[in-house]
This record gives sequence, C-alpha cells and structure tokens, in this order.
Amino acid sequence: MENKPYHHGDLRRLLIETGLEFISKEGEDKLSLRKVAALCHVSNAAPYAHFSSKDEFIGAIQKHIMDTFTQALEETAQQYQDTPELLPKLGKTYVLFFYHHPLYYDFLFSRKNMKISLSLETINKNEIPPLEILKKAAIQSFKKTGMSNETIQDSVIAMWAFVHGLSAIMTMPNVEFDYDLESKIEDIIKASAFSSFFLKEEQS
Repeated sequence: MENKPYHHGDLRRLLIETGLEFISKEGEDKLSLRKVAALCHVSNAAPYAHFSSKDEFIGAIQKHIMDTFTQALEETAQQYQDTPELLPKLGKTYVLFFYHHPLYYDFLFSRKNMKISLSLETINKNEIPPLEILKKAAIQSFKKTGMSNETIQDSVIAMWAFVHGLSAIMTMPNVEFDYDLESKIEDIIKASAFSSFFLKEEQS
C-alpha cells in the first residue's frame, strides 16, 4: 500500500479512502488511525481533527460511501424522472457506481448495521437511501402499468437482485468479458429477465 500525499482541504476524504483500502487489504481488525495517518504522510494526531475514534472513522467511511452513492442515484432520478428510461438508467448508475468503486461494494454490504426492507408499505428510516430511491422509482413506474401490489413487490425484488448481482460481477477482479462490459451495462439491463417491465412502462 503506497503512501499518499494530499492537497490542503481534502485530508478527511483521503483518510477515508485510504482507510477503506487498508481494510480491503489488511482487514478491519488491523485498522488504526495511526496506520492510516502514516499512509497519508500526516502526523498521528491529524486524523483526530476529523474522527475521535476508530469506530467513528469506520462510521464516516460508511456514511461517505452512502452519501456518494445516494447522490449518484438522485442525479439520475432527477434527470430521467417521468420517462421510460428512468429504471434502466438507475440500474446502470447503480452498477457503474460499484464498477468504478469496487472497494465500496464489499465494505458497504458487509456492514451489520445495514437495514434493507423490501416492503412497499413504508420507508424504513434505517433503510439505505439508495435502495429507497430505486424502490420509489419502481413503484411509481409499475403502478402506471396496472400491476397489483404483490406483482410490484416481486418486480422490485427481482430488479434489485439483478442490478445488485451484476454489481457483484463487475467488482470481481478475475472476471473476463468478450467486450467492454461498462459500455454494455444498459443493454444488459434492458435484455434482462425483467425487460418486459420496461416495455410495459413504455407502452403505458
């Protein structure tokens, strides 16, 4: 793991990214703010200007990933709101987010405090915000097709399982493809088992 210089003003982010890389290579048990400080070429005291403890540091890593992920999906949702492209574009954003940040995937979904609800009834305040964005968009889109709530719920689960599984494949280091998979993500999503749902929306 290389020592990393930093520019004034972005030390907090550098500490988070370096800590995440350290966890990926060495494990969370071996993590310490002192080790991360050394890798960032700063004093042992420097991280404590941002984090009071290792637990707070780990929590900040999780929040950083969640906030960045949520922002990416929100921007896509706003851009394609009320269009037939909304769901495939959100799926593409979901997958490419982890493709470009593979360490985020392993860290985020290994957290024991992650709450995932696939219920359509309420929004869980402890739910991961990105999943709520996907769920809300899917419910709004599928209701236009006249689907029953049960079918909508089945569809939401199927869609999330697909993009989440595709994200896992995209973050695997030893997977080979016949073509540039990044450029084909949207085509793969539209060709998936639930592509008929997109067609139904386009026809509604």
